[in-house]
Amino acid sequence: MNKKEDFSSNKHSIDEIDGKQAYQTLVDWVKTVPKAMQEIKDNGTKEDLKKYKLQIKMVLDKLKEIEKKISR
Repeated sequence: MNKKEDFSSNKHSIDEIDGKQAYQTLVDWVKTVPKAMQEIKDNGTKEDLKKYKLQIKMVLDKLKEIEKKISR
């Protein structure tokens, strides 16, 4: 195997590891959502809740994207 093939192979492995780690980080964050939403409802504004819900949607979209890349 030449150096270019080695680099390509290693990059794929690193991307897969980074993807799995990113996926797990996002999964862990999603688990905190119910408590955070309740806190915002109790102490925040409607605008705060709206912004947080938008963040949740973006994270879920990214989870789906990462999941597709990992499962290839």
